[in-house]
Amino acid sequence: MGLAAFGTKLMSGQRQVVTATVVCPTGAITGSGNIHAVMTMAALTGGTEQVVVAVLITDTSAIVAQKIVAGLNLNADFLGDAVAMVDGPDIVVEAILPAANDATMNLDIHMDSGTGMTDDLTSIATVDGIAYTEIARMTAPAGPTLSLDLEDATCHDSPSGFEESVGTIIRSGVVAGDINYEPDHATHDATTGILHRYLHTMVGPYQLRFPDAGHTMFSFDALVTKFDPAMPVAGKVTAAVEFKINGVPTLTDSY
Repeated sequence: MGLAAFGTKLMSGQRQVVTATVVCPTGAITGSGNIHAVMTMAALTGGTEQVVVAVLITDTSAIVAQKIVAGLNLNADFLGDAVAMVDGPDIVVEAILPAANDATMNLDIHMDSGTGMTDDLTSIATVDGIAYTEIARMTAPAGPTLSLDLEDATCHDSPSGFEESVGTIIRSGVVAGDINYEPDHATHDATTGILHRYLHTMVGPYQLRFPDAGHTMFSFDALVTKFDPAMPVAGKVTAAVEFKINGVPTLTDSY
């Protein structure tokens, strides 16, 4: 009999990010000791997690940052809700799930013993968190256009001379659709919406929710690769949009 498409929703969200920077005024630790890294985040059990990292004399700012990131990512409670990454002396912490912005999210790094690092008690709010929100006024979501690249593996002893193939790259494809474009709508605009993500080449989290009884959902990260508005003289303002999936989509999810 089939499933009516009405009620299908494309949702977008944003993972919150904070950044702390290791600053060693002389370029390195001057006295071996311990650094405490205290992560505060509403999603964590009890709201905080602390790791202790041993640092050695002559450890550079970048090495200290690497040690802190390794310590955080070995903490089971932390790793269930966030992931830490290193970029030179910067420690970047990203929430795993999109959620409303958490004003308490902070990474405090300070020396408990030893010398040579400036304490950084307040991290920088790099990206605000946004809970999954339906992209408004979407009329025809379609995709993802999943496909598999094939390489010809036919050989002289292929059975009965029929061609044979092997699968190579799994193409995640795109999710595309049309929207009734409203330039000042929060899910469309250049401040927080689709156009903002396009202009900043942002990889963001999305959900394609189907209107079935089992609440089937595809979850994926994607880049906005097309934003094509149209303004016909005898029609409405629309925009054709495309989202190129980045990485492995989850096709067995539910909401």
